[in-house]
Amino acid sequence: TAWALMGLMSAGAIDSFSVARGVQFLLRQQTKDGSWQEIAHTGTGFPRVFYLRYHWYSQYFPLWALAMYRNLRSRGKTRADELRHHLKGTDLSRAEH
Repeated sequence: TAWALMGLMSAGAIDSFSVARGVQFLLRQQTKDGSWQEIAHTGTGFPRVFYLRYHWYSQYFPLWALAMYRNLRSRGKTRADELRHHLKGTDLSRAEH
């Protein structure tokens, strides 16, 4: 959920229904001590042979996504938007077309 939120927000979908639902989900899943529980493995490893568990992923990605949401809601634009503004009219701004 956190990774999806970060992708959507980076793409400029800060006001989308999907982002709002994702933020609500993360907030509902947060435990009383402020952490998140991860039941499934998030690392790929080798299916049916071994799986990887990155113990802190379940903590810092939700925090990162929620902080990104808060910052974008207060600032109103992504870092990509800021860079696009600064590059407007340069050869670099035409590189994305």
